[in-house]
Amino acid sequence: MPGMDGGLLAAIPAILLAAAAVLFTAPALDSALRRDDGERLFWVGFTGLLTAVLAVAWAGLAGTGAAAVTGLGLLAGSAGAWIWLRRRQRARKLARAEKAHSKQLNSLEQRRESVLREWSSYELDPWKGVDYPGLGDVREKATSRLARAARDALAAKEEAQFRPLDAAALGAYAAAVDHLEEAWEAARLAARRRAG
Repeated sequence: MPGMDGGLLAAIPAILLAAAAVLFTAPALDSALRRDDGERLFWVGFTGLLTAVLAVAWAGLAGTGAAAVTGLGLLAGSAGAWIWLRRRQRARKLARAEKAHSKQLNSLEQRRESVLREWSSYELDPWKGVDYPGLGDVREKATSRLARAARDALAAKEEAQFRPLDAAALGAYAAAVDHLEEAWEAARLAARRRAG
């Protein structure tokens, strides 16, 4: 047993090298994954692997028990690093999806608001109302469809906001905004025809 203790003490530099291999390789791999840099990912992984093999070989010179301890330490550290990298990668993927969803949601909201602002300008400006009569009268068939499309777009917006990252809800909102824009053009055309 005294030889084993001496072997482990002699292997401390190798154990430190193994720890450094894991501690420095994991963040470098994370950086390569974040940048989607396949070449860097390969070389960082390859360098980390060579460093780990060197650490086990170095520890093996001190004794087989030291090599086993170093190898087990590397396995445990590598498993922990892998779990950490997977969590980071999932978090990045989720953040990208949330950002894309938010961007689409904002774009659809701007389109919806644009139609509503333009429609309200016809109700607030009497001269526009003369050129396009009936845009404020929901008894007109086209204006009634426009009001219904505006309500549907609002309901679809609330559903898409309530269910973040739900592609179906976002698709329904996009379809409702498309329908609102079509209803707006149809209502304007009908009002223009009524004006003569």
